[in-house]
Amino acid sequence: MTKIYAAGTQLIKVRAMMIFSLVCALAAIWWGWDLFQTQGLRPADGGVLAPFGTRLAWGGSVAGLGIAFAAAMWVYGRLYVSALRFDETAHALHFRTVGFVGGSDLVCSEPDILGSTYQPGQTLNTDGVSVDAPWIKVAIKGKRLPLILDAQGEFSDIPLARRLLKAQ
Repeated sequence: MTKIYAAGTQLIKVRAMMIFSLVCALAAIWWGWDLFQTQGLRPADGGVLAPFGTRLAWGGSVAGLGIAFAAAMWVYGRLYVSALRFDETAHALHFRTVGFVGGSDLVCSEPDILGSTYQPGQTLNTDGVSVDAPWIKVAIKGKRLPLILDAQGEFSDIPLARRLLKAQ
C-alpha cells in the first residue's frame, strides 16, 4: 500500500479542537442546568425564581449550544482526512478520518472519486489578522458531504494524489 497523504501536525490542532468542544459541551450543559434551576434567584436577577418556561428556554439554549459545538466537531472529524493510502492491487483508496477516540476508515475504488477542488482558505482583514488555511474538497460517490484534506498536510506523492483525486 502506498502512502499518499498524512495530516501531520495539523491533526494535533483538529484533535485539540475536538477535545476543547467536549469540554465546552460539558461546561455548557452544567451552566444550562444551573440556569434552569436558579435563574432569577440571584439578587441581580430580582431574587425571585423565573417562570419554568423562561428557565427551560435559557438553560436549554445554553446547553444546546455546547452540544451543537461538540456535534459539529464530530461531523467535521468524520470528514477530515488524517491519512490517505492507495492499494495498487485492488485500485482502492483508503481514507482515514478522525474521531473523538481513534478514527474510522473509508475504502473506495478509483471510479468512486468524483473529483477534488482546491480551496485557498485565505482571509485578509484590514486590521492585520489573516487566515491561511488551504484545503482540498474530495467528492466521493454515495457520500453527501465531501471529505476534507488539509493542504498544509504532508503529501508523499503529489502526482499520484492529483491523478487519484481527479484534481480540478
